[in-house]
Amino acid sequence: MSASTPSWSDLLLGTEPRLRNRSLLTLLGSLVYVVWLLALVLFAMPQQRVSPELGRVFMVLMVPGILLFYPLVRSGRMQNFADPDLMSVQILWGCLIAVVAYATVPTGRAALLQTMGLALVFGFMSLSARTALQTGVILIAMLMAMLASSFVIPLPQFNPTAQTVKLLAASFIMGLITLQSLKFARLRERVLTERRELAAAQLALERVTRHDGLTGLLSRLYGQERLEREHQRAQFTGRTFGVVLMDLDHFKQINDRHGHQVGDEVLVAFAQAAREVLRDTDLIARWGGEEFLIILPDTHEASKVLQALERLQARLRTSVVSETVPALRVSFSAGYALWSAPEDVDVLLQRADRALYVAKNAGRNRCVQAEP
Repeated sequence: MSASTPSWSDLLLGTEPRLRNRSLLTLLGSLVYVVWLLALVLFAMPQQRVSPELGRVFMVLMVPGILLFYPLVRSGRMQNFADPDLMSVQILWGCLIAVVAYATVPTGRAALLQTMGLALVFGFMSLSARTALQTGVILIAMLMAMLASSFVIPLPQFNPTAQTVKLLAASFIMGLITLQSLKFARLRERVLTERRELAAAQLALERVTRHDGLTGLLSRLYGQERLEREHQRAQFTGRTFGVVLMDLDHFKQINDRHGHQVGDEVLVAFAQAAREVLRDTDLIARWGGEEFLIILPDTHEASKVLQALERLQARLRTSVVSETVPALRVSFSAGYALWSAPEDVDVLLQRADRALYVAKNAGRNRCVQAEP
């Protein structure tokens, strides 16, 4: 079979996992109605267990179960509803047919009560707490309405007094099933809520570990991880990349003279300027207090690295880096290097670090290319 040709199961059930599960359950429910219909047409009516008039009523009641529920669920249009698989509606519709049969067909009444109980259990795994409670209450109400009507409208071989005991006992059992379904649904909802909260906490923790809390740049740990990943990619593709190690000039003096709050403002402003100047594909991490690492993927010429750093220098010369001290300006010293196979990451960083040391000793506010 061609990869582009959907299988019969995909056509019947869909490809999205949740939709497949819902479609499968509804399709199985439709098949149950088909079995009921065949039993009605091939056995109950020919054996005169059910009159032709009543048989036609049952046929009409079975049509939605066979033709309506499955297409609605399979279409995916019910996804945004509180009960997307129409489980409550399917249970109640089947139970309505069973209640009508209980009232009008004397044979098999005990089996019909069992069927209604099984229908409630069938919804255990999917109904919400509220829907489970509503479904159980409505089913019990249908049974009580049928019982009440039997005192007014004579039903075939139906002794209201004797049936009262049976139906009250059945309603009690169905009430217990409903309560258990309610507890299970609440437990399931609590587990799902805890899972969502855990996933959100994991995302928050991942953000904390991957990003610097002050500047929002990559953390040193994650910056190292991305550098290793870029190194592996370069080894596989042969595409060169560049790295830059940079220090903000005289940052300690800024902290000593203006305070750490101004120092934090400078770091945040520098990070914002770097994000705006660098390419979307470039990565910048806070490597230390005022030290930063830049990774420039797919960079084959040292002149391209220098141009990016010069753009950042030009931006900082005109940028207000502190609202507290608007006249304050900041510069940086940088050492940069291009990777070439089969150089190791540590060796590459050492070359960039030596170039940074040269830039600092040469008077700062400059960018120096690493020696091969």
